[in-house]
Amino acid sequence: MSEPKIFACDPAPGCRYAAVLGRTTFEASMRNGQKLIDRLAGGKYSALVIDYRAAEPSLTPEQYTDFFRFILPEVSKLDSVAYIYSPGTLMRAAHATRQLTSMGVKARAFSNWNEAAVFIGIEADDPFLQAAP
Repeated sequence: MSEPKIFACDPAPGCRYAAVLGRTTFEASMRNGQKLIDRLAGGKYSALVIDYRAAEPSLTPEQYTDFFRFILPEVSKLDSVAYIYSPGTLMRAAHATRQLTSMGVKARAFSNWNEAAVFIGIEADDPFLQAAP
C-alpha cells in the first residue's frame, strides 16, 4: 500500500496547513504526526488546518484517539484547529474534532476553506488549489 501524500504550507502567518492526499494508515499517520509535532514546535503557530478533501482515511476510532494523544502536547498550544472535509470524509473529520475538543482543543470541521479561514482568523487563498491531485 502506498503512503498518502501530504501537502503542507503556511497560508498565512501563524497558520500551518496540511492536506492529506490519498489513503491513510495508522503507521503513516503516526510518522506524519511526528513531522507535524516537529514543525509546530519549531514555529510560531496559533492555528492548524488539516484538509481531508482528498483523503481516504482508514483509522479506527481507537487509532484516532492514539494519534491525537500523540500530537496533543503541541496541538494543545494552538488557539484553534480546523478540519476541512469532503462528503466522504465528513464523519472522520467530525470524529477528529470531537476527539480534539474532548482533549481541550478548540476544533471544528468545515466543508470549505472560507469557513475554516474565518474560524481560525486568517485571510488567504485556499491552499488546496495548489495541492489538488
